[in-house]
Amino acid sequence: MVGFHYDVSNEFYELFLDPEMQYSPGYFASETTTLAEAQVAKLDRICRKLELSGDDWLLDIGCGWGGLACHAALRFGCRVHGVSLSKEQLDYAQAKVDRLGLGNKVTLELKDFRSLSSAGLYSKIVQVGMFEHVGIDNHDAYFQHVHHLMREGGLYLHDAITRRAPRNLKTFRDSTPYMRVINRYIFPGGELDYVGLTITNLERHNFEVRDVESMREHYYLSLKNWSEALYSHYATAETLVGADRVRLWLLYLALSAMGFWRGAIYDFQIVARKRSTGLAGLQVGRA
Repeated sequence: MVGFHYDVSNEFYELFLDPEMQYSPGYFASETTTLAEAQVAKLDRICRKLELSGDDWLLDIGCGWGGLACHAALRFGCRVHGVSLSKEQLDYAQAKVDRLGLGNKVTLELKDFRSLSSAGLYSKIVQVGMFEHVGIDNHDAYFQHVHHLMREGGLYLHDAITRRAPRNLKTFRDSTPYMRVINRYIFPGGELDYVGLTITNLERHNFEVRDVESMREHYYLSLKNWSEALYSHYATAETLVGADRVRLWLLYLALSAMGFWRGAIYDFQIVARKRSTGLAGLQVGRA
């Protein structure tokens, strides 16, 4: 399922993503911020939220094209272990690691993170835009395993798209026309939760939630930029992946942008700490 979406062509994604190849929302200081500026700002904010330093070992679950792994190692000096299920993405990311001379800091593997077994190995763990592929029935196992892999007092950053919770939660998993289109043509097997469920599950699995930030407007602006960039490269994209795929991706980007604009879907960035007795020992101020 991951390969269906991401192993289209790195060259195709280069047509509309920023130079860091970030396929998640950038952080826009204003509506005039460029996509490239917003994505570097996003990477920096993630690293600062995790309070990364040279003493840390960061696990990047679903490391994509390697932008976050390289940024964390280059700017914050930590070691990074990135895992992905997409060979196309991983090949691109490894070439970037080699180009930047980060082989002593960054290790990347084509591996399911569930196959990692060393308890308490990582001081920090991050997941950006991978959780949507997990499925609600697998959430307990996911959070249990993140907890297992993390050191006591470690920090976990969770960035994922969510849906709005209905008044009657029993109907939450009922299929909608939008969901049916996305699951059939874009993300087979994908499933979104609501932010309250994420927070509840983090607490149930012995995490302390430290910070929750809405990224809705940032995701809308990112999708708007991606859609416009892909449309401006329509002919090249058609040559790379075919006319049907280009039209499908433009439809998907437009539907998603409108979903964030309307408030039908959201994106939240959550920081949680592996629970331990006593004060957290984190920076007191939000700055």
